[in-house]
Order: sequence, then C-alpha cells, then structure tokens
Amino acid sequence: MTSAAALLPPPPRPPHDPLWQSLDGCLGWRLLPGGGLAEHPGTGALELPPLPGVARRLGEANGSLGGLLLPGTMALDSAGNLWLLDRARRVLRWFDRCLCRFVDAPCQGIALTDPRALAADRGRLYIVDAGPPGRLLVLDARALTLRAVWAPPRAAAPWQPTAVAVRRGDVLVADAANGALHRFTPWGGHAGAWVGMGTVSRIAVDCRDDIHLVRPCLEAVEIRDGTGRLTGTEADPAAVAGRFPPPPVLVDRSGAVDLTGWCPGAGWYDLAGTPVPPPPPVEGLYATTATALLGPLDSRIARCQWHRVIRDADLPAHGAIRIETTGAETDLPDSVITTLPAAAWAEVPLGAAARSEALILSPPGRYLWLRLTLSGDGDATPALRRLDIEYPRLSLRRHLPAAFGADPVSAAFADRFLGIFDRGFRDIEARLDGQAALFDPRSTPVAMLPWLAGWIGATLDRRWPEARRRDYLRQAARLFACRGTWPGLRGALLLWLGWTRLDGLLQPAASCARPCPAPSPCPPLPLLVLEHWKLRRWLFLGAGRIGDAAELWGAALMGRSQLDRTAQAGGTRLDTTRDPLRDPFHRSAHQVTVFVPAHAVKDRPSRGALDRLLRDNLPAQVQAQVAPVHPRMRIGVQASIGFDSVVGCWPSGITLGEAALGRATVLPAAVPPPPLPPRLGRDSRLGRPTAFPPSPPTGQATS
Repeated sequence: MTSAAALLPPPPRPPHDPLWQSLDGCLGWRLLPGGGLAEHPGTGALELPPLPGVARRLGEANGSLGGLLLPGTMALDSAGNLWLLDRARRVLRWFDRCLCRFVDAPCQGIALTDPRALAADRGRLYIVDAGPPGRLLVLDARALTLRAVWAPPRAAAPWQPTAVAVRRGDVLVADAANGALHRFTPWGGHAGAWVGMGTVSRIAVDCRDDIHLVRPCLEAVEIRDGTGRLTGTEADPAAVAGRFPPPPVLVDRSGAVDLTGWCPGAGWYDLAGTPVPPPPPVEGLYATTATALLGPLDSRIARCQWHRVIRDADLPAHGAIRIETTGAETDLPDSVITTLPAAAWAEVPLGAAARSEALILSPPGRYLWLRLTLSGDGDATPALRRLDIEYPRLSLRRHLPAAFGADPVSAAFADRFLGIFDRGFRDIEARLDGQAALFDPRSTPVAMLPWLAGWIGATLDRRWPEARRRDYLRQAARLFACRGTWPGLRGALLLWLGWTRLDGLLQPAASCARPCPAPSPCPPLPLLVLEHWKLRRWLFLGAGRIGDAAELWGAALMGRSQLDRTAQAGGTRLDTTRDPLRDPFHRSAHQVTVFVPAHAVKDRPSRGALDRLLRDNLPAQVQAQVAPVHPRMRIGVQASIGFDSVVGCWPSGITLGEAALGRATVLPAAVPPPPLPPRLGRDSRLGRPTAFPPSPPTGQATS
C-alpha cells in the first residue's frame, strides 16, 4: 500500500528551492567558547549579561523569591489587609490605612517565642512559632482570636516548624528538626509528611501547584510537584516569573516593601514595619555591550553563496543588535575565527524593526560564522529570540541572458536587485509546494478539517479530540462502500468511539527483557451492533432442536387476531397490515440495537452526536435502539475485562436488621475489638451500676 508521504511532492531542495537553518534556544545557538552573551534561562534568548551582584536570586534570605512574592513574614489576606510578623519584637502587626502605618495587633493572650513565617488563606492567619514546643497557630483574621493550635502526631515529636504555605486548601509546614514537610487538612487533620526535605526557610506554591522550597544560604530553590517529587532547581527569578501572579507591591533586596499609593504619605517599610527611605536607584543592571560568535553552519554545498538572515528579537528603546558574517570553504578552528581582522566580517544591513531580514554580503563559502554584538543603556537588554538563515542564493538571473552576469560585480548586483522580486515569487511557490498537504487529513490544519470532510460528505463533531477527527476522516471514505450494512455501521461506531488500535495488535515486548513466551494477542473489538432478526429461534427440518428457545411456526408467532379462532379480549392485538403469510419474516427484520459505553452518551450533546451518526449510516427503514452499557462485571452473564468492567471498592459488610442477604453483600471477615472496660474518672461513676457489653462471638455480624 502506498503511503500518503509518497503521494506528496518532494521537499523543496536546490537548485529550484532554497534550504534553511535555524538558531534559537531550543535548537541551540552553537556559541563558540569565550562569548560574552548570556542565554535567558526561561526563553533561551541571547541577552546582555547582568552585572555582578545586581541580579536578584530566588534564594534570597527574605523569602520573596527575588521580588516575585511578599517576604515570608508578610501576608495579604482576601480582604486586602497586609499582615506582618515582627520577629525581633515577637508581635503580629497589620497596616492601618487610616493611620497610614503598621500597628500591633492585640495579643489575645497569645505569646510568641520564635515566630518564623506567616500565611493567610480563607479568612485565617497561620503563624509558625518555632520555639519549643513548636506550634502552628491558626487565627481568625477578623476577630484575631485563636482558633486552633496544630502539630503533627506525637510520633513525629519533637518538631521545629520554620515555614508555611497553603496549597489547594491544604497547609504545608516545613519541619527542620525531622527534615520533613507536613501536610495538614483545612480542618487541622494531619494528612502525612514528605521526609528527606532538609531545612527549609520558605515555601511557595505557584499557579501550577508546584512547590518551591527555599533553603538557607542557597541561591537556587528546589521545585517539586504535588507528590513531593523533585522536578528541578532554579536560581533566576525570570525563569519562573510566569508561574506566579504579579506581586502586589515592590519588594527590595533587603525585604523592604513599597506601599506608596496605599494611603497619603505611605512609602517604604522594612521587615519590622518601620518606615525606611527608598532604596538607592541601581545604576545599570546589564552590561552596555557584549559580543559572541556563532557557528560554523555547514551548507554542504561547495562555494555556497549564503542568501539572507531573518532576525526575531526584542529591542528596547536604546538597544541594538548587530550581525556580521564571514564564510570559508573549510572548517576553520575556533582560534582562527576569534582572531580574524575586522575586514573579514561583513555586516548584515538589518533594519530597526524587531523582526527584519537582510541579505548576507560575505563572500561564498561552504561554512558560515556569525558575530553578534548586543548593545544597550544598562537598564534594559535586547533579546535575540531566533535567527533563520536561508541558503543558497537562487537568483532569477539564471532566467536572464548571460550578459547580466558577465563579471562577478555585475552578477552580484543583479542577484541582490532581483532578490526584491524573488521574495514575492518565493512566497507564492512555497504556498503551492505546501498546498498538497491541505488535502491529507494527517497534515491539514485543524480549521480545515470540516472543509475537507465536506468534500466526501462526512460530518465531524467539534467536541471530538483532534486525533479522532483526523482518524475518522481518513477512514470514513473506506466505509462508504458498505454504508447501510452491519460492517459499515460497526466500523463507523468504532471510529466514533476511537477504538481503532486494539484488533490484531500484539503487546510489545521490552527490548531489555529476557526471552519470554509470545505475548497473547489483544482481545477482539466488540461487535456493538445486534440485528434483531438474529434473535429468531425457528426450527428447521433436519437442523432444529426442541428446547426452551425454539419457536414453532403458527398463528401464535405474531399473535394476530382472527375471528372465531384466536380473537381474545386482552390476549391478541389488532393490526391493520394485511400480510399474514409473511408476517413472521417481518418480525424484527428492520430493528437493531447499538451497544455503546455509558460514558459516551452521558449527556445530551454526546447522545445527539450518536443519533446523527446513526442517521448517516443506517437505512431509513431501520429502527435503531441505543443501549448504554454501564461498567459492571457479572461472572457468567457479562464479564469483559477492559471494556465494561471497573475495579471498585470492597463492600464494607452488612448490618443485621438493616440489610438483606443477597447479591453484592459480604459478611465481614474480622470482628472489631471489644470496647475497653470503664475507666474510673472518665466514663464511670461510683455509686451507680456500670454494665459492660459482652464481646460478640466470632463470625457474628454486629450492628
């Protein structure tokens, strides 16, 4: 069978179409050693390097993750109140907008010994007090009353809480004494702990519900998923800035916050809530200029004239990117490239726009090197996101008389001049080259799938996954030859359900596994369609067997009403169709039952999609009945592993007097231990008789 790729035109290649090479953070920049440019950790773009000691780090001591969050001792509740934990004075403070300053909150009889961290969520304040004994205080944010004191079970004592954060309602608390991360439910229950976490000074949860752990004296933070598994480390705040919401206020390197605009006269406040002068402006964050060499790019074409460069970059107001190129016929060592004179480099005349293109003016050569020079004012940096290099230069001069290229200078000028017109022709040719891919369901854009389906009269549901729509469109034409038949309807249903990769496939064996017996084939796909004429149990001469499912030919087969013979009130039916001789053949002749999983028709849109599918694939005279198959498993009746069976929870047993023995009832195997005897001072009193219930006999169910 010929593949679809063999029917498509060959990929563009010289001598009629150019080639491309791309450089970016994903494909690699091919930087030569010793370059002065820095690669952005998040986007991979080339930028000016930050000045030493100026760049913020995620592991700052104040716990603000480089200014992305409030410090670990500050919290903003849902009402917009800013709370602060003064560790030196061991008091809780909040910012009074009327007084325009931080004020101490009433203690309410709560004495803090070593406050470490603060968090706010759903009208509650969580205060971490690491002093012995370690406590997590839960306060009401409005009344400032103590609601609870949380601690892990006694088996984990002693513990030393150092940080707190809220994730999906659960409260995470770092335990430095046990190197664990405890999880508490919103009502205070202990949901477990992740061990092996070490000492943590700040916990932060991003918008993806990933957990960021800050450790003392480390610039990088650990990133863990919802199960506590380590997924990576990061030190640059810009790499994870998109995972957190914008900070409510500006946070300085020292932890001071800028509350300017909260009230008249407000300014900067330190971690104790004391007004401080604004931090001095930073004179330059980045280097003003830096250079890097890229290459070599191999065209694998002798004497290749590299055509043009397309640049995609971010340029600030005072930033610029300069690109120079040089070529050679052999792969030169890096030491030679770094010592080339300035005359060996030819500048690419790019425009001032962020996305621009220009011709390469360096001499022909199989290999190409690029020299990038980024410049700025120090406050911002240009960012080079991507470079696309087109080669070789296929000029329209090849269609002109030879006089236009008699000498190299004239030929070069003609090639550059005709490049203006070649760009428009090349765009049209590229569109024509890719037009054939629009007619293949595997390569056409998603928006073109309904248009392509209209060519063959197929109907696609937009709620289907993209892969199912493409697969259905590929195989729908094959089913047209058998539309209206049992195989055609079953094939359409299998495509609609997405069950196309089970029949006839074998389980793949691991390459590193030892030799084993041949794996068993996968179970065949279900039939899905039941034609009611197959339910006839008629007796045939020489092949029939009398039994409980056999039917004898006679007047009772259809139950027609005949005067003076079978007409009985309430026992026979009246029928206006006058064809008694062929009535048995008409019985169940135009009816089918379609079995589909119940989840496929759980709502009205899904059921409507199935009804449309049945109307398109069934003859008009056939009546279809849909039977949703719910997940169940009944041995001897229905037991199909993988299609309609679900492994559920084990029943919890029955209670005598409240449940009846029958299907789906289980007697408990173990008897709960008898209650403890009464204890003096707790559940018994002197002077009154106390009855202790006897233990039930073994095997007897209790209520």
